[in-house]
Amino acid sequence: MTTAPDLDPSVSAGVLAAIASYAQALDTGRVDDLIELFTPDGVSEIAGMATFEGHDALRAGYTGFVTEQPQMHLAGNTVITSWSADKAKAVSNLAFFQRGKSGWAVQLVGRYDDTLRLYKGSWRFERRITTFLP
Repeated sequence: MTTAPDLDPSVSAGVLAAIASYAQALDTGRVDDLIELFTPDGVSEIAGMATFEGHDALRAGYTGFVTEQPQMHLAGNTVITSWSADKAKAVSNLAFFQRGKSGWAVQLVGRYDDTLRLYKGSWRFERRITTFLP
């Protein structure tokens, strides 16, 4: 992660924890844990697929992504592009792997564009835009 000298370490730690927790919850099918990473009015926009707004829509949408097939989302090269004491924006690269009969294989690559807000003491996604690259 790239940080600026004046970035509060608690902001970077909170933002990185939310991004990592999202990947872990998604990959293990823990939809309720994933939903708690969003503000109540949070939005997840998955380019070319769907947009979910609010906890009920997020729960319904992400439940549809739960799979029995092992998967792994890797987010990295995160840069926090703007921040204040209670709001931050970040961009991360994304690689998505699934394990099939012949082993693990990259299924897609993309990026996350995130807006996070400090909500009840935790950094949560206010808006997450997932874009897949050709």
